[in-house]
Amino acid sequence: MATIIMRSLATFLAIYGLVQLIRDIVNFFFDIKNKNDEDVVVVIKVKNSAESLEAAVRTVIWKSLSCTNGGKVPDILIVDLGSDDETAQIANKLCADYSFIYYTTEELYNKAKGTNL
Repeated sequence: MATIIMRSLATFLAIYGLVQLIRDIVNFFFDIKNKNDEDVVVVIKVKNSAESLEAAVRTVIWKSLSCTNGGKVPDILIVDLGSDDETAQIANKLCADYSFIYYTTEELYNKAKGTNL
């Protein structure tokens, strides 16, 4: 009985793996994208938020990973609205730690918005 169950499980996994392989090959050659592959950018505007910035960024990351979008983390843009505390240092540390986090100032952000990115 155990042999039949093990063979059935092995057969199922082999077929499942083959189907996934064929699906990946078709997606590669025909460049089929899921609707969840769209570019998403989360903009977080902050001012004197040294105490809460890291928690806010980590919340966005964990919420994105737990959603049904396949665990894709969006790009995160932190816009500093003129902080005079350690917000800039914390934001720059997050940028150094994660490649999908970016930091800018309000002036540069407004200038970029006007250029129709």
